[in-house]
Amino acid sequence: MNKTDFIKRMIGVPWVNRACTFAGCDCWGLVTLYYRHVIGEEIHHKAGYESNRDFLTCYREEVVFWKRETLPVESGIFVGYIGNVAEHVGLVVNGMALHSRGFNGSVRLDKLRVMEKVFTKVEYFSYASHRNSESAR
Repeated sequence: MNKTDFIKRMIGVPWVNRACTFAGCDCWGLVTLYYRHVIGEEIHHKAGYESNRDFLTCYREEVVFWKRETLPVESGIFVGYIGNVAEHVGLVVNGMALHSRGFNGSVRLDKLRVMEKVFTKVEYFSYASHRNSESAR
């Protein structure tokens, strides 16, 4: 599946806490699905994530597999903070933010600038084993 097909398939898919399917997903589930179906890579995905552990605990255990970048990286992720607390994660695709946000929300595509305004701070990351292969595409 290519990026365009994935985006078309996912836009409007309902946000479901700790879900990782084409029928429903949360923010991390969306990242996992993208890497699985577009990149063809299984990213590190903590088993406890789907057993309803809180986002911050899961984030702390997963972020060690990602490298912080100064600017957005295509097929990388952004992490949105409220104060000093990581609250949300999404993908950087085609220079935009693809993300699944909040209760009664769904997957949507927004400008990265919107994410930078919604959150106190936004950080960008690339997946450790993926960043070298992306530049070859």
